[in-house]
Amino acid sequence: MRSKKVSFYDCYNYNEDWFLVEMALNVRPSEIRWEKFTVPERGKKKSDWQAPYMEQYLNPDGTEKVCETYEEPEADEPPCRVIFFIFKHAPRILRTPYGKFPLADKELPERLRSLVEFEEVD
Repeated sequence: MRSKKVSFYDCYNYNEDWFLVEMALNVRPSEIRWEKFTVPERGKKKSDWQAPYMEQYLNPDGTEKVCETYEEPEADEPPCRVIFFIFKHAPRILRTPYGKFPLADKELPERLRSLVEFEEVD
């Protein structure tokens, strides 16, 4: 179930191995607790559950980055639009403080393709 703090959510097929998740949150950037964003997996300790990778903040309409990757915007004001990566594997549910969301293979919009920063994990 989604919280009223989420005004937009989508999940895109970034490449063969990664999803790109986009969310618009009605919270301040400093209120986001990235460690609370997880993909639960049966049989694994909670500390081994997957978490967001390469968090990035966008402007409200999602057309440009507002700060460097992993940094928080200078203006600590809501709303907050974010993108981040999740490695593809089952199960496909993202758990956040704002609700649970499906991880699905939607086509990546051109506006994100041109601005997202990505580094492959070794």
